[in-house]
Amino acid sequence: MGIALDKLTEAQRADIAKSLFCVDAKASTEAELRGLCPIHEETNPSFSYNVKKDVYHCLGCQASGDLVKLYSLCRGLDAKDGFKAFLNEHGIETDRNASAGSLTPHQSKPQPKVKVRVEPEADALDYTTMREAWAKFPPLPDSWVERLAQTRMWTREAIEALGLRMQTHRQDSKTGELVYIRNPEWRKIAFPIHEDGELVNIILYKPGASEYKMVSWAKGFGQTRLFPPAPLKEGPVLYVEGITDVVCALSMGFNPIANTTKPKKWAQAHLNQLLDRDIIVARDCDQPGMTYGDVSCQNLYTVSRTLKLINWPGFMGRRDDGQWPEKHGEDLTDFFVKHGQTSDDLQNLIDHAEPYVMKDSGEISCAREFFSYGVGDRLSFKPRLLAERILQDFSLMSDPETGLLYRWEKTHWVVFKEDHVKKRCIKLLGEESKTNRVSDATLQAQVLSTIPHGRAVNDQDDWVCLESSMLNLETLQTRPHHMSYYSTCCLPIDYDGHTKAQPERWFQFLEETIQNPAVIDQLQEFFGYCLTRDSRYGKALFLFGPGADGKSTVIKILRHMVGVQNCSSVGFVDLEDQFHRSSLYGKLLNTSTEVGAKALDSPYFKAISSGDPINAAFKHQDTFEFTPYCKFVFAANKKPRVLDNSDGFFRRVLPIQFKRQFLGKDADTELEEKLLGELSQIFAWSLEGLHCLRKQGGFTRCQETDDLLMEYKFSNNPILSYVEDRCDVGESAGYTSKDKLFGSYTEWSRARNFAPMNYDNFFRELYQAIDCLAQYRARDGKKRVQCVKNISLKIIS
Repeated sequence: MGIALDKLTEAQRADIAKSLFCVDAKASTEAELRGLCPIHEETNPSFSYNVKKDVYHCLGCQASGDLVKLYSLCRGLDAKDGFKAFLNEHGIETDRNASAGSLTPHQSKPQPKVKVRVEPEADALDYTTMREAWAKFPPLPDSWVERLAQTRMWTREAIEALGLRMQTHRQDSKTGELVYIRNPEWRKIAFPIHEDGELVNIILYKPGASEYKMVSWAKGFGQTRLFPPAPLKEGPVLYVEGITDVVCALSMGFNPIANTTKPKKWAQAHLNQLLDRDIIVARDCDQPGMTYGDVSCQNLYTVSRTLKLINWPGFMGRRDDGQWPEKHGEDLTDFFVKHGQTSDDLQNLIDHAEPYVMKDSGEISCAREFFSYGVGDRLSFKPRLLAERILQDFSLMSDPETGLLYRWEKTHWVVFKEDHVKKRCIKLLGEESKTNRVSDATLQAQVLSTIPHGRAVNDQDDWVCLESSMLNLETLQTRPHHMSYYSTCCLPIDYDGHTKAQPERWFQFLEETIQNPAVIDQLQEFFGYCLTRDSRYGKALFLFGPGADGKSTVIKILRHMVGVQNCSSVGFVDLEDQFHRSSLYGKLLNTSTEVGAKALDSPYFKAISSGDPINAAFKHQDTFEFTPYCKFVFAANKKPRVLDNSDGFFRRVLPIQFKRQFLGKDADTELEEKLLGELSQIFAWSLEGLHCLRKQGGFTRCQETDDLLMEYKFSNNPILSYVEDRCDVGESAGYTSKDKLFGSYTEWSRARNFAPMNYDNFFRELYQAIDCLAQYRARDGKKRVQCVKNISLKIIS
């Protein structure tokens, strides 16, 4: 009788068996599980495991045995090591107190007494004591860090990034109480294992130990987890076999991750952490390592963007016959420590890594999930099943107004191309993939994920998404991130509202470049205005200066504060193009530094800066209407000429003049880096500006800005300059005949060597430039005289 049959329940045996081979649920019964053989490659299920009898058999390769033997084969272990590993992983403890005694020739060796401990479900575990212990664990001592740097190439930065500590307490197995470990030699390195943000296990590691080198905190805590729980960086991910290799790889500058155990089938939640990533697998250099590396690849293949295997060089222990040793082979840490290789050497192996090719059996077993028997007892593809699987793998949200598809990224929704969904469908279907099947499932996934009726993306106007939390711009209340905010913009800011630190270098920079405190207040208010999704104040920022004066620095800091992914760069002229206008959708800021001497003219500028609805279109999609809320920032060395001479254009302009150039040694080459270090404080400064803007009901009035705007008007339109110089405007001004006005204008122009406009053009430009003017026919005796109302000529002495 096998130990699994003797000491485990049928349900426990079934769960273990399901983790070892791909089970066909439709072909299985409660007593017998059927599926694909894990021992040899096959495409048609010929393998079965009898749960009641604890016996497996394969009709294809004729392999047979019990659950422990199957476990050992799947793990690449011999019978002895496999038996020990099975007992350890599944909570079966051998009673070592039985007396061995001396055996007579007629006595058989007594079987060890075995007691079974039922592995509790994760939700049933008591994490309190473990978390109390973790709070008591100090950082690794400097002496340990120095020794680990010498013996394992671990850096302090990697140790701190992964949160490693020194074990100082253990849990008494009988009382459950925490016991202080007085002997420093008994203390171990503690690895924190997290899932969903919670500490769920502590793995204790003793370098160089022969027994119990690496153990979980207590029985039941050793379930499969990822370490770290998600990749720490963007870019390619290096999958390694052990958590100690994670520390080494991170220390050498790579982006590693590992499983805490060696599961046959990975949890979908763990696979989702590696979704659409470029993954390189670094297997251990022995036969079990190669075998389990292949098992990992079969799981990772279904979610990776690309998947490659490192081909280790021969000096890593390859035998003369070309095979790797049966066990105790070298690993990634040995590559660096034992063989003195460098990060560049490993990167070279990664660059030449071989693409992994998925075996047919894995693809077909996955595809079977999406077929079922329908009318007439025919097995057919069910796109709804694949669509539901897609929605398990991806948290999607579809916006029917724009046709855009979004994916939840823990803090906010990001645009997710339909091709990524189709690629996932193709991987899941494997050889059963067909264009119509992929398209049907993709469409159903989009429809099933449609945003609820009555909601729209970013419809919670006063809430802004930060890296740290959701923030109410009015009350400064914070809340945890949640899908229901439908936020598609996340600002790269960590804000807690309690910091008193000020952006001192930023203040110095503004005092050097803008200089006028009232103008700096206006810039502060505009920075705050850019945090909102409303356009009630109808202003666009125009930055003027000769060059090398700080304009581009202001724009860069503003872009980083709102998040470069939340910005667009559509030029003034390009606003006329519906495809360019679609780039403004969902953006907080639009910047352009390419405003040259060419005359500007766009009716969309006034509409967008005022928050009026406009139409746009994404490539290959229908036109849609939306209300933009992005704020415009333009920078130019000279004031660009504007064809729109109306007061409506200039009302929307907030001009700022930069007054100091930074040339040669005067330039601070590290200024941008310093200011980015103050980004959170600049954000808090911007919030103050927003509150001031709202309290005032508009931007701070400043004589310098008014003069600069008037200068811009005059330089752009001589008519305005003439009116300012020779006329009084307003209801109290009465009226003046057209002939007198035109004569005055002609005289004024010639005195300044301007070529005057003709009569009709002059009055057309005059009415357009001054909104309050109106035509008026005044009586002069018996005749009517053509006049202009609300304007009079100044008396020139």
